[in-house]
Amino acid sequence: MHFKIVSEGENQCIINENNSIGEKTSGDTHVIIPFEILHLAPPQSAPDFIKASPFSNEAGWIDVNINTLQHNKYSNVFAVGDAAALPTAKTGAAIRKQAPTVVGNILHLIDNNSLSSREYKGYSSCPLVTGYGKMLLAEFGYNNVRMSDPILTKLVDTSKEKWSMWILKKYGLPYLYWNKMLKGKMMD
Repeated sequence: MHFKIVSEGENQCIINENNSIGEKTSGDTHVIIPFEILHLAPPQSAPDFIKASPFSNEAGWIDVNINTLQHNKYSNVFAVGDAAALPTAKTGAAIRKQAPTVVGNILHLIDNNSLSSREYKGYSSCPLVTGYGKMLLAEFGYNNVRMSDPILTKLVDTSKEKWSMWILKKYGLPYLYWNKMLKGKMMD
């Protein structure tokens, strides 16, 4: 696999010291990295109709306060999910925590002409399958601070590789997604 070298400090994934993975440079601008399996995520972007709207920021995302999810210019607009300008992962786990914040703030705004005290702290999680029948859950908030979902931590330590976490990924998460999240049912 060939990668283009970027400016120093711009990409902290390529390490040229203590060359434990065997990467080597090729010319002035490329790095060759050996691998057994490669998974690359494409660049994420809001849809063009969002990027071209008055709701977007300079980067093309819906310009919201990262804790209240209320638009920074239009107080009657809120955003959740992939198009919101939030410095966190774009996952189902994130929107599961964003939606109650937005609902609470909208209802409080209607009743009291002010936002509630409910805030989104950047929670997201990524299931990491480490082998057949083994998984752990990377849970984090803003600034990559480790956070745990209180519902899950009552049941299991999500930071440890376990068969039960793999069962959660294979059966539990699809059930929660299709039967709870998409139907707007509260889970916490």
